Amino acid sequence: MRILHAIAALPPAAGTTTFCREALRALADRGHDCHLWTPDGSPPPWRPDVLHLHALWTPWLLRPFLWAKRRGVPVVWSPHGMLAPWAMAHKRWKKILPWALYQRPALRAADLLHVTSPLEAGWVRDLGLRNPLAEVPLGVDLPPEPPPLPTRPHLALFVGRLHPIKGLDLLVRAWALHKRRDPATPWRLLLVGPDEVGYQATLAGFARGLGLSVQAAPLALAQAADLTFAGPLYGPDKAAALDAARLLILPSHTENFGGVILEALAHALPALASDATPWEILPQARCGDRFPLDPQALADAFDRLAALPDSELEAMGRRGRELVRERYAWPAVADALARAYARLLPSENR
Repeated sequence: MRILHAIAALPPAAGTTTFCREALRALADRGHDCHLWTPDGSPPPWRPDVLHLHALWTPWLLRPFLWAKRRGVPVVWSPHGMLAPWAMAHKRWKKILPWALYQRPALRAADLLHVTSPLEAGWVRDLGLRNPLAEVPLGVDLPPEPPPLPTRPHLALFVGRLHPIKGLDLLVRAWALHKRRDPATPWRLLLVGPDEVGYQATLAGFARGLGLSVQAAPLALAQAADLTFAGPLYGPDKAAALDAARLLILPSHTENFGGVILEALAHALPALASDATPWEILPQARCGDRFPLDPQALADAFDRLAALPDSELEAMGRRGRELVRERYAWPAVADALARAYARLLPSENR
């Protein structure tokens, strides 16, 4: 199959970047002819069997969209969580006109919308989009066997953009509650990710106001303060942070999927996720837990996990890693995408 993906930007920390690049790599590994089109590039010299567009709100995406429509190429579109109620309400005044002028009509004209979870499928339907849907999760590469949990420091980890949508103010409040309950706690909080809209300074001031010690420092010094901002980490450095922690926390107000949970489970980290994320499977598979968007609820959930013996936390991590192996490895995701694309092809080309 000839597959063309198009995306307007590839910021290194974005989930859209990871999905676009890794899905194409996995599809190419499965024998498909793949090409990536970005604003500084060009379409392939051949006619693709399918065009897959990523993200919203960028007028440039209309170029590959119209290019495909003129050639009769089926279009798949991934909103990547940008149709979530929280996302649609954020800076709503800037989205009203683009939604009416081009984004909604273009989405309606797509042949297939790709969603990553039933939660995201609901957002799509709530906006009146009746396109066929393909539910395909994000994927992850299974890393080498991580170090045993008892050898890791008592680090709780957040990985993602430092942005209000990620619920980090809630996390800081919960961390202050945890420390108030146990002033001698060995646990420290590590925040990994790029600063957006100057939010790191806001969070740091907020944390200090709650009595927490705060530093901006590399991973190696994360035990020196209650809360450490390590900045963005990529590749081996990010893997090192995942291998150094004992638990991952994702307190987001909304996530269409939450790929960082996959990364954590792949590194045998138990995970705590807010109930605004589509991770009902964490308690079901006994590899983590969920909590309501409330500081007290998060502090209680963390305290329950932190009180477990190392052997039980380690068992949770092993169950999470096995879950990733079975359901979320990139080859399986690529096969699911290829099946979704094949639905759009003439029967003789499938």
